[in-house]
Amino acid sequence: MNGHVLAIALGNSFLWSAYLLLTRHVVSGAHLDAWAYTLVQLLSAGIAMLWVGRRAPGNWRDLLVPWTISYAFMRVVINGSTSAAIVWLAITQSTLLSTVSVLIGAASGWALSRQAPARRDWPGLMLLALGIAAFAAAVMSDTAWRGMLWLILSEGVAVAASWMIAYHPRNRASDPAARSRFTGEILVSASLAFILVWSFAGMVGLMASPWAGAGDAFGRIDLWFYAVLAGLLFRAPGTWLGFWTINTTGVQTYLIALTAMPFFAIALEAGAARLGWITPPHLSAVEWLAAAIILAGAVWLIVVRLKAPSGGAP
Repeated sequence: MNGHVLAIALGNSFLWSAYLLLTRHVVSGAHLDAWAYTLVQLLSAGIAMLWVGRRAPGNWRDLLVPWTISYAFMRVVINGSTSAAIVWLAITQSTLLSTVSVLIGAASGWALSRQAPARRDWPGLMLLALGIAAFAAAVMSDTAWRGMLWLILSEGVAVAASWMIAYHPRNRASDPAARSRFTGEILVSASLAFILVWSFAGMVGLMASPWAGAGDAFGRIDLWFYAVLAGLLFRAPGTWLGFWTINTTGVQTYLIALTAMPFFAIALEAGAARLGWITPPHLSAVEWLAAAIILAGAVWLIVVRLKAPSGGAP
């Protein structure tokens, strides 16, 4: 993998880190409805990408093909499980533990290709596994294990969704407009899946319905402002770049690049805290040590890919 591709992949991780900062300290601080925020964000990002790809041929029926519908409902599972995880875990903790996706990706790639990870990857994978295990042990409590189970579900489905993207022919198109339309269709379809699942969950009493109180979940101007802002600035370009990275470097390298995200987020939060905007995350000494081991594993995996020959196979 060349340095240009790596820079774009890491830039995408930084973009998602900035998105996390917005979501954690602006949206959460304003007590906005998480499901409404996510739905509006997906819809606005999808419409924006459809507009960018408006010159590409397509049909609205593409939103309803089985593959797109399946992927859309997987996004609901991913976002719902992530939201459930942070009920039991601090957001910084869940972000660091989410690097388990690299291990899940390595195992699933081994199963799909019948080819073990390269020998150069094993030290990084073992460091990552050690750091994640140490971090999990440090935060373990009578309730934290529930958050970890939700997180494993979220990351497992996210890895499966990444493999689906890797093998989809439309993600391999060379035309940026066609790729943008494909991205937009997926985002709009995911927003439709969100409202369907949310409405059903409200109907059976699992959570408050989006239509309760004349649709109060969507009734706040600040929710629309932050959600549309996040959709246009982060979700739309982040999803497009993520799909591009998967096609260019493969699923595992894409997941490895995302391991930088929690550390970018920590750095951004430290900068914001220095300016007095937020309170920085509080980790114990053991948690910081485990995070350093995770970082060492991530750096190892990034460096060996930078030195490896270029290749775009999933």
